[in-house]
Amino acid sequence: MNKRSLCILLCIAFALGLFFQYSRLDGFLHLGAVENRTLIERLLRPAPTEEQLPREKFLIVYDPTDVLSMYARHNMERILTEKRKAFESHPLTGSFAVDSSYRGVALATGHLGSMPMLPAVLDYARAGGTVLLLQKVEQIEGSPISAGTLADFGIAGLGGLTDVHGIHIRTNFLAGGKDFRFGENSAFTTHANAVALTEDATVHITSVEGMPLLWEKTIGEGRIYAYNGVERDDKTNLGVYAALMAHCGTETIYPVVGVKLFILDDFPAPVPEGDFERIYDELGVDTETFYRKIWWPFIRRLAEEEDIRYTGAIIETYGAQVKGPFRPLGGRAARDGLIIYGRELLNMGGELGLHGYNHQPLAPEGYGQPRLNYVPWESPEDMEEAMRELRSYVKSVYPDYEFRFYVPPSNIMSPEGKAAIRKVFPEVIAFGSLFDGPANERAYYQDFEYKDGVYELPRISSGHEDDGLMLWQEISALNYIGVFSHFIHPDELFYESSANTTWHEMETGMKSFMHKISTRFPWLKAETVSDSLPFFSDYFDMEYRVRRTKECMELYTWNYSGETRFLLRTAREIERTDGCMIERADEDVYLVRMSEPEARIYWKEAK
Repeated sequence: MNKRSLCILLCIAFALGLFFQYSRLDGFLHLGAVENRTLIERLLRPAPTEEQLPREKFLIVYDPTDVLSMYARHNMERILTEKRKAFESHPLTGSFAVDSSYRGVALATGHLGSMPMLPAVLDYARAGGTVLLLQKVEQIEGSPISAGTLADFGIAGLGGLTDVHGIHIRTNFLAGGKDFRFGENSAFTTHANAVALTEDATVHITSVEGMPLLWEKTIGEGRIYAYNGVERDDKTNLGVYAALMAHCGTETIYPVVGVKLFILDDFPAPVPEGDFERIYDELGVDTETFYRKIWWPFIRRLAEEEDIRYTGAIIETYGAQVKGPFRPLGGRAARDGLIIYGRELLNMGGELGLHGYNHQPLAPEGYGQPRLNYVPWESPEDMEEAMRELRSYVKSVYPDYEFRFYVPPSNIMSPEGKAAIRKVFPEVIAFGSLFDGPANERAYYQDFEYKDGVYELPRISSGHEDDGLMLWQEISALNYIGVFSHFIHPDELFYESSANTTWHEMETGMKSFMHKISTRFPWLKAETVSDSLPFFSDYFDMEYRVRRTKECMELYTWNYSGETRFLLRTAREIERTDGCMIERADEDVYLVRMSEPEARIYWKEAK
């Protein structure tokens, strides 16, 4: 070999050495450094002179001696406050004026016989007002309700109490809900009266057996909507109450967020090694192949078919360590998974969030850990140290990326744990846990809110199934706040609860569920968690006023920076709009998108 050839070989060997060393040190990762969109400071629109217009006003009547009535009052006040409506609340035995200045009158009690002002309320309805009965009618000894009054509320015969199963929405009383039914042989029941309705009553919701649960009755020039149940111990009544509010008067409008969120919890995460018997028996592949060749391609196709943008929640290890020192335990395979799956998720328009160093909830003793085979943390310092290891792990791959979203493992998180997360990851400004659940569990339950610089963005539903209760919860939440929020986990096939479920059933169930959402709620905008935050900010901060004329509805908005959204319910035909865009959301329901301080919606028949 001559000297020239030897020099060429040495140069090639040297170059290859540099290449592999550079690769081993992750140099190529940083050549295409991944960053996410900066959250810019919001410039809020100033208030117009029309801010002096009064808010739409409601009257609430409640029974201060009845716990369920107080709950109903609280929930209606909560919805009206969130939707920027004014209200006055009075006990049922008090004296108060009932006039046309009220957009609606909500009776948070079924003790109609104990209400001295009931004749005035009914006169208000006959003159064109809307009355909402939020609780089932109750006959009380000494204060009976006459047959005539019952008929005014659409009741021809009042029977005893009964527990009825499920839900059947017969109309589009809840937007996107028409013809939905679930609950045959389920534990979902409503404590209702056995009732027979007058012939002129229109039934909107029944149990699956056909018992009326919500109906409408015309009275004079106005209407009464009656709910035949009691305040539930879950949050599904929020959607019913919001829909009741939306039926008060004509041309009713209220703000919504209008986003669709989908969280891939425990993803990216270390992939279990070896075979899982049920996966191998059904599909003939090991667990790693199932993740790479079956589950992940399905998830990617689903995003394209049903318009989804995913937010992942990274976990570093599945160990049970809660005392330092904390080190990377997943090896090269786990890190490669973070690189490969993470980049593919980002390249399809997704986002990376956090789930934890491991799957031990950041909470000291007393949060129900033994029930779930978890280990309590001894100190906040240990939590912080684990978070620092997680930060080192994710920043070694994505050094310029801001991780803004955190999902607590098993929906458990203590105040000390939340503080540890925000101390190590000050860029985390959104948390996603549970919207609803049993009160006796020490879970991290949330309402949709923004407080102290943090967004609380709970999930409404979860899992790969096409489940009736999940869809009912989403229909309710979408009518209440206009948010779809769903979580899934890649390892759900391994759960004990999935012992009798195949991957084919999970795949077809997830496709069916998401297609129902896309079909029933086509107006939702698919977003990652970070990209949804400006919409939530505008929803929480915005103000608006409504003025109605013969020709149009006038909208005045301020205190927001981007696009604010409303649901408008009207039977009138829309001719044109100025200053806003509208799209049909359902029969007689429209999504109104507004980026200007003023907008007008003109009615066709007003010419």
